[in-house]
Amino acid sequence: MIVVIDLSESVVLLQDPADFTRFSVATEGHGDLAEVVRQSGLGRLKDEGERVVVDPVALRALAGPAATDQWEEGFAGMCEYAADNGWVEPDGGILAHIEPRGEAG
Repeated sequence: MIVVIDLSESVVLLQDPADFTRFSVATEGHGDLAEVVRQSGLGRLKDEGERVVVDPVALRALAGPAATDQWEEGFAGMCEYAADNGWVEPDGGILAHIEPRGEAG
C-alpha cells in the first residue's frame, strides 16, 4: 500500500490498500509535509524528514470499506513483518520511507 499525500491540496489517500507487500509515502505537489502529516492525523515525520511514522489507526481509516476482516489479517501480517525488521516505533507507529512523485517539495 502507498499513502499518497498531495501537498498542494493537503489531501491524504491510500493507494492499493490490499497490497501488503510494500509500504511507503508518496508525495505530490508543493507544501509543508510535516504540517500535512500532522494536520491529517496520519502521524509524524522522523529522521529529519526522511521517513513518516504512520499511525495504524489512520491507515485503517484511510482504507475505509477495504478494511474488512480479511484486510485486517493482511494488515496484521504486514505490521508483524515491519516489527520484525525494526520498522515499528515504541508507540506502534509504522515507519514509511518517502518517495517524491514529480515535483514534490
